[in-house]
Amino acid sequence: MSNSPIRLAVFDVDGTLVNARHPLGDAQIHALRGLHQAGIHVAIASSRQQASLVDIADAVGVPMHLIAFNGTLITDPARRTLDAADIAIPATLADALARYVAAGGCVHIYTEQDWYAFGPDARINNEASGKDAAPGVRAATLDPAVLPTRALKLMCDGNIAALDDVRDTVAKHPEFVMSWSGTECYDIHAKDGTKGHALLKLCDILGIDPADTAAFGDADSDVTMLRNAGVGFAMGDAAQAVLTAADRRLDAPGSGALEALLAKWAS
Repeated sequence: MSNSPIRLAVFDVDGTLVNARHPLGDAQIHALRGLHQAGIHVAIASSRQQASLVDIADAVGVPMHLIAFNGTLITDPARRTLDAADIAIPATLADALARYVAAGGCVHIYTEQDWYAFGPDARINNEASGKDAAPGVRAATLDPAVLPTRALKLMCDGNIAALDDVRDTVAKHPEFVMSWSGTECYDIHAKDGTKGHALLKLCDILGIDPADTAAFGDADSDVTMLRNAGVGFAMGDAAQAVLTAADRRLDAPGSGALEALLAKWAS
């Protein structure tokens, strides 16, 4: 067992565990396995969809809870749903999303059962999907009539200059939050379905005091998680809001800083 006060460590994926130059490899896998072997719970919290997180968990090879879609879906190590926070999609938002796609943007909409993708093929193909995952509905344009009535997350990707209409529409719905999750991706989901909410729910499920947790992230979508953790780490070139929310900063993936810290906790 570890002498570390940390009982649960929660990791964002892109920009935290991995980046474009440093995919998941032996160093990260060894470090995460070390935490598990020391009795520290390990969880992943990402804007990615569930299938992609399952691939990562399988590669690491230890039981871990998964927090997908920026906090709106929590599953246990057996992939059973523990909590899901979806939202209704109002007609005004559906119309704004259709105009965004018409302006060259890409929209992904996720439910527990399906994935809807609209926009340029290159953008859709670039979405981190996970093994055997593919959109159930895919089109170059977005017809509001084909959208589900509720979703766990909506993501706008690309053409940031055309997002003002979507932002203005989201602002009229206080039950929603819109946040940057990396590169040109902006996520829309329930205000009470953030990574920070998910961390607290997971602590309740596991019987862990939030003071005994650590969280790692680099994007705006990680801010609530870093604030709610006992200790929050801003990774790499994190935005100012992330640095403000965090207690400490670590160098980006590939530096070895994260692996060194986890090895210390596991010892």
